[in-house]
Amino acid sequence: MINTFKQLFAFLVLVILASSCIPNEKVVYLQNKELEPRLENDSLIALKRIEYRLQPNDILLINFYSREEEAVERYYPIFARPSIIAQGNRNGNGGLNDPYLTGYNVDKDGNIEINALGRVKAAGLTTSELKYEIERQIREKDGVMDILVGVKLSGIPYTIYGEVQNVGPRTLRLYEANVLEAIAAAGDLTINADRAHVKVLRQYPDGVKIHEIDVTGRAFIETEYFLLKPDDIIYVPPLKIRELGTGATALETFATIVTVISGTALIISIITN
Repeated sequence: MINTFKQLFAFLVLVILASSCIPNEKVVYLQNKELEPRLENDSLIALKRIEYRLQPNDILLINFYSREEEAVERYYPIFARPSIIAQGNRNGNGGLNDPYLTGYNVDKDGNIEINALGRVKAAGLTTSELKYEIERQIREKDGVMDILVGVKLSGIPYTIYGEVQNVGPRTLRLYEANVLEAIAAAGDLTINADRAHVKVLRQYPDGVKIHEIDVTGRAFIETEYFLLKPDDIIYVPPLKIRELGTGATALETFATIVTVISGTALIISIITN
């Protein structure tokens, strides 16, 4: 009986040692797993930039410039006019710079509403294309020839959840950002995160696609999924180790083994006595 328990104990220890510790290969980011010369340190890795086309629910920051200041200020909503915002800032009301208050929302039909100009189709256009379209309409409809329009996204909103330190929706106030920056802004991934199978849910005009990336390697930098797009949803699944409930580090594993040894010794002591 004692020999049986010893064999069982040895088997349990081997199982725990074999399956509990998480190797560095599953935790370390940006390894050259493919051993590709073009991905070696100090190599220039080309980014695959695909210009973003506007979709419903995007929030845009649009500014109008002209030597005829009075002519262009009327295109802003009253509360978003530069003179009103400047006055608000002097009075300590920084909320007037909130893009959700002063920005232009792309509605469900893909339009934005510009004061004194009307509806302008935005969905499907890039920010550059929308800029030139607004300038064209102002020149043709209102005869303001000295006009320059600036159009940009108010930020890059995304949602991240799963094995992440801080889950939830976030917005990066950047013109361009990548998935690693999105992860960093969420406080990094947990030790139990499956970094090799990160899911990215990306919106397209006709629906949503789910893409899978491996952030422990470098190859994904060359793909279009490296750069974050507005309204991306990032899901980080757990490693299988989480199902076992054993330690993620060597110290935690040692503590688990000690617990197993203590319990087994106690059982053997009760049986033999």
